[in-house]
Amino acid sequence: MKRAAKGATNVAPPIVATNVAPPIVATNVAPPIVATNVAPPIVATNVAPPIVATNVAPPIVATNVAPPIVATSIVATIVTLLIHGPAYAVLTQYNYQYSRQVLGQLTEGCIAQTQGGAFVGVGPALAYPPAGGTRSILFVSGGGTVRTVATGLNSIGDCVYDPNADVLYVTDSGLEFSGATTGDTVFAIPGDSTNLPVAGHEVLPSGSIPAAFSIDLLDGDLLVSDATGGGNGRVIRIDLADDPPSATTFASGFDYTGGITVNGSHVLISQAVSPSFESVIYSYSDGGAYESTLHGPSYDHGSIDVDINYEGEPMMTGSPTLAVIDDFDGMVRPMVTGINGGGASDAFGGGLNVNDFTGRIDFLASTFTGADDDKSIHRLVNVDRLVEGGGNPSTDCAMEIYGLQLAPTASGKPSHTAICTDGDACDADGQADGTCTFPIGVCLNVQDYRLNGECAPTGVAAVQLLAVSPESDEMQALVNAVSAAVPAADGACFFSDGMKVALGMTSSGEPRRGRGVLRLRAVMNGEHSRKDTDTIKLVCEPAP
Repeated sequence: MKRAAKGATNVAPPIVATNVAPPIVATNVAPPIVATNVAPPIVATNVAPPIVATNVAPPIVATNVAPPIVATSIVATIVTLLIHGPAYAVLTQYNYQYSRQVLGQLTEGCIAQTQGGAFVGVGPALAYPPAGGTRSILFVSGGGTVRTVATGLNSIGDCVYDPNADVLYVTDSGLEFSGATTGDTVFAIPGDSTNLPVAGHEVLPSGSIPAAFSIDLLDGDLLVSDATGGGNGRVIRIDLADDPPSATTFASGFDYTGGITVNGSHVLISQAVSPSFESVIYSYSDGGAYESTLHGPSYDHGSIDVDINYEGEPMMTGSPTLAVIDDFDGMVRPMVTGINGGGASDAFGGGLNVNDFTGRIDFLASTFTGADDDKSIHRLVNVDRLVEGGGNPSTDCAMEIYGLQLAPTASGKPSHTAICTDGDACDADGQADGTCTFPIGVCLNVQDYRLNGECAPTGVAAVQLLAVSPESDEMQALVNAVSAAVPAADGACFFSDGMKVALGMTSSGEPRRGRGVLRLRAVMNGEHSRKDTDTIKLVCEPAP
């Protein structure tokens, strides 16, 4: 899946239109938006020889489906973001809390969580003729530090991060843009790069994939969708072990191939069908054989990107912004509404990524107006993955801890200890390096159904760092960020660069478990100033 293996409270809409072959964008956008925001058709020039199709998508019979489901069709909680937040309400499904991180530039196509943060594509607004070489990849840490990773991209479609190789793979379909020197391919960018020009880092020769769009990893290979249209859309498999890498057809016969994601032994592939531009999502085997049509053709969801949420349900971006196929009844419902830049229409969803450990959903979106929503990483935090902290149940919802998984106790009583093995998924640095980095954040005013109505958020007036051991500049920075946003009456989440707990050492020189502790307090609004005090013990275990 395009997840943490594929990492603050803000949202980013990709200028999807700039990265997507116009027909895909047109699929999900109202005609006026398409007319002003979609790049002209891409004309392939130096394209690799055709790959013979073997696994062909089933024929599509387009129907006229009702417009997207409205917000009243879901159980929702209203949350208004405080930090860099919109002045309008955003609705989410009941068990998610919304936040966003506003960047300084328009986002585009790529969002991939990784150790300590996320990669995101950025670039200027689309102009005519579109200019090549104007897009970049940033790394944004959990605490908000920004580093430019790569430059010189033309039209960013998607990205996937390989933590084992520390390489970010990025699709680009803008070879035809004015001034472009490379494109219509996949680039392999070392994750620790700074201001790296992408030219010379092509996985396949420039021009090999004329409408390169979505991408994911499959058993060490790459799957890339080619949104060519007209029944010529395909998904190709790139064997990275070959020297040079080679491409074969994984599946074909699509119109405008959209998002793809690997889900265990299955591959989900979406497309926008012609001429209706309705969206369809299919399941294929990991060998490229068609298995089933999960949903569509339909306007109930888009086809720009696809991923699987913490509950194991497929999600799709486009229009509506972000939708999910509910595993309870098979219905498609929007996961979030109201991301609209203050306008009348919801944003068009773009890049999508889920963190395997925390379950956090990061996605991009665009209103095509240049609003802050168009410059943000949008985030949905799963309430089921938050730690209530063990305080009084009547105040526990004031502040809950993100990024930890508590160890069960033998007695069955609530645990206050998070145990992480160095280098495991719970370790945000991803390395067995003698230190566990716990990706801690806090969420305020949580609508937590697990508390059975015992706690009703009344707002938070202050957050205090009562104790932290070992000392942590990152935890102090987290509390400072929260303090700058309170008093807060509505839900918001804040993230950090992680709390580090080093392993100890035995007298014989062998590594042994390291220990830490974090104690936070939230002071609630109201004349009695009730308090929610949370104490968490942190244990770092040596790697086996």
